[in-house]
Amino acid sequence: MARVKQYPHYLFVETPAESVKDENGDYSNSNVGHEFLSMCREETAGRGNEYDSGNGTFIKATAVIQCPKTCPAIAKGATIIVANDAECTDVRISGKVLNCDKAQLHTRVWL
Repeated sequence: MARVKQYPHYLFVETPAESVKDENGDYSNSNVGHEFLSMCREETAGRGNEYDSGNGTFIKATAVIQCPKTCPAIAKGATIIVANDAECTDVRISGKVLNCDKAQLHTRVWL
């Protein structure tokens, strides 16, 4: 009998690296890093909930990320990445967080 993993994917948040000043006093471009947040399950947003973008327009969610209750809250507008591997090399989806809901039994994130 095959076992099904409830959370088979890896959730990362993009974190900007600090800029470094060179010997001429110029700052180098910072590389973006990835910080692991939680295991998760990425699904297509069936109903396609719409969220206010803040400027009078609405954006339709394309994916919902299901996470365990222990996942930290993620700020709206943060860039997240869902990958198939712990190294964040096999990316399934990435985008800006439209909404994050920490419920009693789980956490949901909409992209």
